[in-house]
Amino acid sequence: MMRAKDEQPQSIEDHILSTLRPGAPQTRQQTKSLPVAALLESVQSSALYFVVTTMDARGRLADRSPLRALGWTPGSAITITAVGRAVIAATRSAGPNAITHQGHLRLPAPIRHACRLDTGARLLVAASPVRDLLAVYPGSSVEASLLAYHETLRHRDAR
Repeated sequence: MMRAKDEQPQSIEDHILSTLRPGAPQTRQQTKSLPVAALLESVQSSALYFVVTTMDARGRLADRSPLRALGWTPGSAITITAVGRAVIAATRSAGPNAITHQGHLRLPAPIRHACRLDTGARLLVAASPVRDLLAVYPGSSVEASLLAYHETLRHRDAR
């Protein structure tokens, strides 16, 4: 389906594709010289540790590597809070929650319900060893962030 030039992309996939080569024809053109690669902007390395994992019916996150990156051990007291649709966990000496004896982060049912997280949900987990906290984002939040990011790329390239 062809889209008019002024029409906005409808999905994250459309936005990503539109930023690859906005306005470029879909067919490959022959060149007389060797192609030159576009230089990438330098990217600062992140202090965050990222992983995508699933959540089981009891709210346990399958991947325990973010907890190891934070140094959180089984029985560590934590506080878990819902902020919008994100989950924030931080260590507290008297936190009401704890890392399970098997070393899993378990999201309590009220938090799962508040963030509308279902069993089997794919979640982006970001651990910050510097801040000693962990954030959990549902796929819909990640998609919204990517959509906003690609929209800024599209506007930047349009200038």
